[in-house]
Amino acid sequence: MKKHKTPLLGGLLSLIASLGVWADYKADVGFVALKKELGTRMPTGTGVKVTQVEAATPTGWMPDPGLAEFNGKTINDLSGNSAGSYSDHATGVAQLFYGNITSMAPGIRTIDSYEASAWLNSLSTEEGSGFQNTSRIANHSWVGNGYDSSDATDHNGDILRGVDRLVERNEYIQVVAMNNGSGNQPLLGSAYNVIAVGRTDGNHARGSYAVPGDKTYGSGRTRPDIVTPKDTTSAATPLASATAALLVQIGHHGATRLSKGWTNISGIGTVYNAERSETVKAALMAGADRQTRNTGISANIDRYRSSGNRTINGLDRRYGAGQLNILNSYHVIAAGEQNSFQDGGTGAIRASGFDYDGAFGGLSGSNRVASYFITAGSGLTLRASLVWNLRVANNGSLTTTLCNLNLALFDRSAKALNPVARSNSVRDNTENLWVKLVDGHRYELRVTTPVSAKFSCDYALAWHAGR
Repeated sequence: MKKHKTPLLGGLLSLIASLGVWADYKADVGFVALKKELGTRMPTGTGVKVTQVEAATPTGWMPDPGLAEFNGKTINDLSGNSAGSYSDHATGVAQLFYGNITSMAPGIRTIDSYEASAWLNSLSTEEGSGFQNTSRIANHSWVGNGYDSSDATDHNGDILRGVDRLVERNEYIQVVAMNNGSGNQPLLGSAYNVIAVGRTDGNHARGSYAVPGDKTYGSGRTRPDIVTPKDTTSAATPLASATAALLVQIGHHGATRLSKGWTNISGIGTVYNAERSETVKAALMAGADRQTRNTGISANIDRYRSSGNRTINGLDRRYGAGQLNILNSYHVIAAGEQNSFQDGGTGAIRASGFDYDGAFGGLSGSNRVASYFITAGSGLTLRASLVWNLRVANNGSLTTTLCNLNLALFDRSAKALNPVARSNSVRDNTENLWVKLVDGHRYELRVTTPVSAKFSCDYALAWHAGR
């Protein structure tokens, strides 16, 4: 991947409009309820290093480190803030992402701060080296693209491959904003392996950006993945980033108590299955609310997956998986990894949980079916999300491979195997179910591959059966 020229960035997302209602969002996303449940055991993001990427403004691109919100934090300038002053936009995003007062993750202490063009260029390393970064999560509350007007060169395909490779190889979670309004899709929101964030009012770009002539990055995929209750996507995105930091902390500190496996990554260390990029994304999506009753904002999700809004991968074209709910997502991770029947487990799963399968698809003896069995309690609705990363080779061509996985739910209470719901998109890298369960019935949640396919792919499956 050759180093490209500084990209031409699109318009900066809207500034966060109001300070007065910032605290109200915490009840709407389940944070207040989770804090009441956990008390002093509440995670804060301690030990999780993060990155904030911002577009440049006339006054700079860094948050103002002099605010009390950032006392005790180290904000590393990795791009050279030559303007000598600070960005109000970056400061507002930072307060929601890791601020001592405003954020859900005030325990974050170390932050790398990048200007967006510099961050994009840092992706463009020579073949075989890859972009090394010790952060676990990056927040992108900006929009732009890699079209170079000086020589009419389109770098967008290379940028998307670089971002997807970064997530897959380094477990470096990228949380990105969709554009405000119904206009053009932002470039980074079309990377497969990112977490794309919109607004609960649905006033954001939808779907994927099509790179001209690129067979991998085309239109027709579902975006956003999730929404949060804010009135700009700049503000909506750091809510998801802060939640991801809490889940990473839980997954890492839970170590082998929550995970059945791990990997060691150079410069980062041990990453357990509960804190992998696929697991965190699946937990956020499976935990999301498909219907809401917000108090901090007037917008709500109603008539989820109504006629004309149903996507092939089981989501709503306006809201993705729904509105962020940290209480549900916490219970997904805290319930721990639970193996499928085919991987040596009993297959019996609890009401919440996840599984990470590092080799699936029939190649080299890996299984092609994974079964998980659950008996429904009273009045439960199952939310399940299957997530896998686009694979990007670390070579000069950044060759991509997209596995094809399917997710289905069967009712096994009768003699005949009764299919209840399926999600089988061939374009997306998530499959999702949202099904009201019948009290006392025994169900099978099943991951499969197409009959003709044979590959080796890793995935994370997360589920939450609640009221």
